[in-house]
Amino acid sequence: RYWMNLTPSDIMWNTSDTGWVKAAWSSVFAPWICGSCVFVHNMPQFKSEVIAETLSRYPITTFCTAPTAFRMLVQHDVSRYKFPSLKHCVTGGEALNPEVLAKWKIQTGLDINEGYGQTETVTICANMKG
Repeated sequence: RYWMNLTPSDIMWNTSDTGWVKAAWSSVFAPWICGSCVFVHNMPQFKSEVIAETLSRYPITTFCTAPTAFRMLVQHDVSRYKFPSLKHCVTGGEALNPEVLAKWKIQTGLDINEGYGQTETVTICANMKG
């Protein structure tokens, strides 16, 4: 609830593959517990332009993806896109370098909140909004 900052009016999009526990926690359990809507996109392969276009087109408010995906997105330069509904971004799985955090903030105006956890524990620690 606190790391993802979800409410019943939010639409959560998590790009984790369904084979990862991150998909269960971020695409099912957390949104379900918080009463949020889950956005699902059939994307067989990661493409930065598809992610950016999807965030532009649909009213996604909370976005979760791997640090590597955020690295690819800032290299694609998402500043030319507008994400009118997006208000909260989270990541986990590996550390995200400060350069990517800064570029994402410059390109989108949004912070990325990182979390750390394990399959057995879910989130152990995270930098939360506020």
